[in-house]
Amino acid sequence: MTLPPELGRSPHAPEGSVKGTGDPGAGSEIPGEPSAPAGVPRVVIVGAGPRGLSALERIVARSAATGRRVVVDLVDPFPPGPGHVWRTSQSPRFLMNTPSLFPTVIADDGVLPVDPIPALRGMSFDAWRRAAAAGSLADPNLTPEELEVLRAMGSTDFPPRQLYGRYLDWVFHALVAGLPDSVELRVHRDEAVGARPVEAGRHRFAVEIGGQQELPADHIVLALGHLDAHLRRDQKDLVDGAAEHGLNYRPPAVPSDVHWDELPAGETILVRGMGLNFHDVIAELTEGRGGVFTPAQNDPARLVYLPSGEEPFVVVGSRRGTPYRAKAEMGGYYASCLDHRFLTPQTVRSLAEGGPLVFDRDLLPLARKDAIRSYYRTLARVRPEAFDRPAQRFLADLDRELGVPGAAGSEETTPWDVRVERLVNQAVPYEDHLNIKWQSYPFLDERFGSHEEYAAAVVHWLDRDAAGSEAGEDDPAKVAFSSLNWSRTLLKQIIAERGLQDESWYEELMQSFSPLVEGVASGPPALRIKQLAALARAGVVRFLGPNPVFRIEAEHGCFEASSPWVADEPFRGAWFIEAMSPPNEVRRNISPLLTAMHDHGLVRAKSLHLADGAAHVAGPGLDVTPAPYRAVGTDGQPREGIWLLGLQLASAQWGTSIAAEAGAPAGLGARTLADADRVAAAILG
Repeated sequence: MTLPPELGRSPHAPEGSVKGTGDPGAGSEIPGEPSAPAGVPRVVIVGAGPRGLSALERIVARSAATGRRVVVDLVDPFPPGPGHVWRTSQSPRFLMNTPSLFPTVIADDGVLPVDPIPALRGMSFDAWRRAAAAGSLADPNLTPEELEVLRAMGSTDFPPRQLYGRYLDWVFHALVAGLPDSVELRVHRDEAVGARPVEAGRHRFAVEIGGQQELPADHIVLALGHLDAHLRRDQKDLVDGAAEHGLNYRPPAVPSDVHWDELPAGETILVRGMGLNFHDVIAELTEGRGGVFTPAQNDPARLVYLPSGEEPFVVVGSRRGTPYRAKAEMGGYYASCLDHRFLTPQTVRSLAEGGPLVFDRDLLPLARKDAIRSYYRTLARVRPEAFDRPAQRFLADLDRELGVPGAAGSEETTPWDVRVERLVNQAVPYEDHLNIKWQSYPFLDERFGSHEEYAAAVVHWLDRDAAGSEAGEDDPAKVAFSSLNWSRTLLKQIIAERGLQDESWYEELMQSFSPLVEGVASGPPALRIKQLAALARAGVVRFLGPNPVFRIEAEHGCFEASSPWVADEPFRGAWFIEAMSPPNEVRRNISPLLTAMHDHGLVRAKSLHLADGAAHVAGPGLDVTPAPYRAVGTDGQPREGIWLLGLQLASAQWGTSIAAEAGAPAGLGARTLADADRVAAAILG
């Protein structure tokens, strides 16, 4: 196996050393030889974003509780706490796709075996927001404009990513201010470019930073987060074509890394991807250039866009042909009316033991049944007249066919989904049926005669999606999506603890279910959908259609894009934007550190064994042991002292990019914090 080649960065000087309490930027530079006495573990945490911050917080909390001494080197070229993705200098127009009440890097008291240090207890993002807005928490880094935004926000509002970065920055500085005497922290604003085993010496490893210095380490915690990645073959062809014809191609990137002011006003910009990054692109090219959204006079629920004249003409396409479905406006992260009977915490506990599962056989039916039941229970509540029989009778019939525990069971041997489909066909008009695949891919099999016809269809779809979000728990589809979102949390725990057969992981979870549930449960705030509809009505944005094809058109010397489902002339332009982040796939990641560690036998990518495949399929993450996750080396043996957290666990966990959920149990929404705690416990003994 070959990991990608190195990609160097400009070196930065280390920030310094802190012992006990103090400023992480104070102190002298790190001496060449380790200062820790024998028996005191030295830990190098690579990555100072949320996962690295969690690792540091757990080490500090456990050291404070036990008095166990430890020396920690925290390595990242970006600011500790926010890291790369959440840095506070990014545009305030970039929004999170979770409400304020959801994310945290601090577990509630009692969730983990050791509580946080006193200064951090109870400090989820929403608690920090409320305290900062009320003036009971002093954060000198908050600007007056940011404080004003915090005061105007509620728990169900979607914060700017910049402000989540402020929270992470505050957590880091509060952690440093509360360091016990048993912890020595050294911060290096630099990149780790290599790590090797040490055959003879006081410490197991040496971690190279910036090509200039090696840090001794007994333990290395990899919390690398998002990494650059090699382009796919079709993307490389676009790069080559752009160079040949003098065009402008922008590869996948974290939105805050892109210079959006370079895109010219008035020109056609082709964009691939309608996920969360796409809404960042649109925000910068419209509001970021002086455009204004206002409520429509005849319909305040809709928005009207007033252009500044500085916008480009944006033509966007994606596989599904539409953006992700908007988040519903609810009082919490999940619908309060959910009443799961199949996939529940009790189910998770019952499935904790045993060998790997088969997703479509063992897990998917449970999630489907709960989503179906959630949908029709909501439909019966808000529109009981939609059924051909009394609504409560239909629900009883549905419970029987689904096999709800405790309900009268069906005596038929026909599969449950066939029986449910027959019941629904008899009792519910077709337009009121739940079709999850259609909800995620609404135009996949439809044909359109022109770009304008497709634009009209998409705008109508966007308006309905926004209206459904505004209806919240009174919209049956949005409640079904919330059911799938809750199921996803439960499935993450089952998959992490029990595992899936490789073929099931690759084909059923990653290729089928994951993109489906992301399309309906991982979407943006409804505001983004309203804004997109307004931009389409204003003629600023047009849509390509499902399964678009992007190519270089040599005769005209330009990029060209079209959809097989829209019968019209292709769109052409000199600019092409990939509205997506680099993929989380370690075999494609550009990481000098992982390359060096692989060359020294310390890590390897996980391979998936498919029954009908001539060769192994590359998994997205590194090969690891069960939790606490230790790296597996190229010889297939676990590597003592090398620990994994976050995105590179993507072959052992599903949904690794999702933040910890405030108030959640350790095994469910707070799993990322529990993972960090297990690593800290193993390090400190």
